[in-house]
Amino acid sequence: MALLLAVCLSFWLSPAPKGAPDVEYWGHYQRVGPGLGFVVNHDSYGYLAVAHEPARLLRPREVRQSRPLYALLGAAAGYPFAVALRLAGRAGLVPASVLAQAHYYGIYVGYVLLNGLALLASLLLFRRLFWRITAGWGEGWQFYILAWVLVANPITKTFFWTAHQQMFAFLVPLFCLALAEYLARRPVLGWATLSGWALALGLLPLVYGSCVLVWPALAFGLLWPAHGTETNRSRWARTLGKLALSAALFALPTLLWILLLRTQGTSYYNHEAERYHQLVWLLDVRQLPFASFMALLVRKEAEYLTSLHLMVGWLLLAAGLYLATSWRGSSSALLPKPLGAAWAWVSGWFGLFFALLGYYPERLAFTLLPLVLCLIAALLPHWPRRYARPIALGIAASWHLYVLLSYGPFS
Repeated sequence: MALLLAVCLSFWLSPAPKGAPDVEYWGHYQRVGPGLGFVVNHDSYGYLAVAHEPARLLRPREVRQSRPLYALLGAAAGYPFAVALRLAGRAGLVPASVLAQAHYYGIYVGYVLLNGLALLASLLLFRRLFWRITAGWGEGWQFYILAWVLVANPITKTFFWTAHQQMFAFLVPLFCLALAEYLARRPVLGWATLSGWALALGLLPLVYGSCVLVWPALAFGLLWPAHGTETNRSRWARTLGKLALSAALFALPTLLWILLLRTQGTSYYNHEAERYHQLVWLLDVRQLPFASFMALLVRKEAEYLTSLHLMVGWLLLAAGLYLATSWRGSSSALLPKPLGAAWAWVSGWFGLFFALLGYYPERLAFTLLPLVLCLIAALLPHWPRRYARPIALGIAASWHLYVLLSYGPFS
């Protein structure tokens, strides 16, 4: 918690936007003191509006309609603060200007609280995974240095202090990895238990879009070969049945939400698909000649690789460290089973999903950061502490300073 607060508060020291024409800027700068402030992303107003009036989610073409549960979470977190502000206003403890908009200020604080909880949950999951990844070889200093990197990044700098969902970019991949590893270790799920898991997890895409990748994590647990003593034929028939059932039940909450909208005379609206053609571009171009489709696909993947430029250093560091560790003959037990297979499975799904998304802002690239840090966590214990600790500490401190002092990003 102290690490989280220290890093997030440090970003108030970051350079304020100056209106540079080549820097994307969707928001306004909120000054909190001399040389201190943060950017309020303009998307915040949409989140505040639906949390204050959830019935807006039933309106045609409401931007936040595809993620209704996040709006309800914002309302649940924000209304207690709004009530507290009104009580403080009656006691003369807050200015009249704040009291007049107490509901919006309260909900805004509620969303920031959700950001903090999402980031804290990411750190707790990372800690759990760290000790499993290192199989008892890890040390506390390794965890805290990697946790520092996880928190000190451009996404936290840009979105922590505003009403937004980007903190889920760290939580979702860690949750998927933890879920896949947990289900692979535990006894095979019965049909009733699996149904409950799939329905409950199916609510998550109504909170954040990339939670659709939770189902592949669930599927990994069903596919892991250590389960059961049945013959191959009967086992695969049962597994395929469970995969089909879990997929249907996982999709059910979203389908019910779409049905509810239709009963209100509203067609389901997904802003990301409509405006940015996320994933649906693959359907839009299916009539193109094969050569034209391949040319478009190559261009899209080139855009994706370009969006990874801020992540390139971490990807190269992890790859280089893996090769060096292997060269030293220490790679035989990097990731214990089934965690190694779960890591490869989840990383592959996230890489494929975002490569095919069709919309490649730089911020989405950092969804890979938690998975990269998990791999580095497995490699660090194989190196002598007297060399590894100062180098890792220097890299983390340099990274934090780079993010802190760099101009932008602001949206």
